[in-house]
Amino acid sequence: MRLVQSPLAMAGLETDLHGKQRRLVHKSTPLEGGKEFTWSQEEFTVRDYSEGLPGLVWRNFYGPPFVRMFGERLASLPPECREPLGEDLVLVQPYTLPREAGTEAGLAREREFIALLGPECFYDHERLALPTRRPVLDALGQSLH
Repeated sequence: MRLVQSPLAMAGLETDLHGKQRRLVHKSTPLEGGKEFTWSQEEFTVRDYSEGLPGLVWRNFYGPPFVRMFGERLASLPPECREPLGEDLVLVQPYTLPREAGTEAGLAREREFIALLGPECFYDHERLALPTRRPVLDALGQSLH
């Protein structure tokens, strides 16, 4: 994270990351004769961390702007799922193995953690709504240390 100067890193199965970061949108265009041309395309749920978080995955590394945004809420997570990794850097791991993503238990754990951290910080996949609470960044999109 420090090497690429990013306050966020996520690790998990490609299918889980993809499902949190993108959504399938169905579109249509009217054609002559009352017919319609329909197609599907993928769109980002959030374009980057300045728009908030796409969800939780197996391993979520939060840097200073996210640690500040969550504040004391991080302490509400089970200790075995939250690991401070130094000054203003925290690992949040909702489940032990990446293959638990997408399972009933894994999804329930993600919902629990999102409720504890603040649902307003995460993309709402049911309502297709952007997060209403976002990290505070400088004018260049970098985290303020």
